[in-house]
Amino acid sequence: MSIRVGPLALPIAVVLAVAGCSAAADRPDASPGAATTTPTPTPSTSTAADGALPPAAQGIEQCPGPRDRPFTLRRGDDRIHGHARGRSRHVVVLTHQFRGTPCDLSGLAAALAARGWRAVSWTTDTSPTPRTLRLLVEHERERGARTVVLAGASAGGATSVVAAAQIRPRVDAVVALSPSGYAMEPGDVVAAAGRWRGPLLVVAGALEPSFTEVAEDVAAAHGGDEELLLVPGSAEHGKDYVRRRTDPVTARVVAFLAASVRLRR
Repeated sequence: MSIRVGPLALPIAVVLAVAGCSAAADRPDASPGAATTTPTPTPSTSTAADGALPPAAQGIEQCPGPRDRPFTLRRGDDRIHGHARGRSRHVVVLTHQFRGTPCDLSGLAAALAARGWRAVSWTTDTSPTPRTLRLLVEHERERGARTVVLAGASAGGATSVVAAAQIRPRVDAVVALSPSGYAMEPGDVVAAAGRWRGPLLVVAGALEPSFTEVAEDVAAAHGGDEELLLVPGSAEHGKDYVRRRTDPVTARVVAFLAASVRLRR
C-alpha cells in the first residue's frame, strides 16, 4: 500500500492510501462518476439588491428543487421518505447527520446527478440506522440499481460505514464526511471499517474536536483502498464541506467515485 500527498482546489491536505485508486481526469461526457468543475461566476452574473450573488450562482441548491422527486417507502414498521434526483441505475444513497434532513447534502446530490448518478436523499420518522439504510438499498436494487454508493455526514457517515459492512451483495463505495464515532454502539464504526473492503473516502477538518481522530482511525482500520482528506485549519463539519455543488470537497467526492467505482452495466 502506497501513500501519496496531493493538492486539491483549496489548500486541503489529501492523504491517499491506495492500492489502485487514482484521481480521474475531467471528462467531456456526462457518464456517472466523471469529474467536473463548475466555473466561478463572473462579475457579469446578476446579483441581488444587496449586492450578494443569488444562491444558485453561489452553488447553493433549492431543496427540494423542481428536479427532486419525493418518495415514501414502507417496510414493516419502518417508514422511509425523502427525494431523489436523476433516473440512472447508478445510485448514491445520501444519509444526513443527526437532527438533519434529506436536504443536508443537496449540493453534493446536485453535482452527482449532473454527472449521471441517481442521488437518493432520505430520512425516517425516528433516525436513520444501518438497518433502515439496508432496506433502502434493497429497494433501490429491486427497482433496477446496478451500482450503489453510500455517502453520509457525521452520524450519516457512521451509518454508511456500518451498513456497508453488512449489506450483501456489497455496495460499490462509501463516502464518510466527518463520521461520528459510532452508529448504534461505541466502536462499531471502526470495527465495520475493518470488515469493509471496498473503496472508502473519509473527510474531516483538522480542527474538528474528536472527529479528526475518528476519521484517521476509520481509514487506518479499513481493509481496502481508501482516501483520507484532512482539511487544515477547518472546524467545519459533515454537510458543511459539500453544502455547495461548487465546493472543492464536492468535486473531490465526484472525482473519487470516477476513479474508484467500476460501473455495473
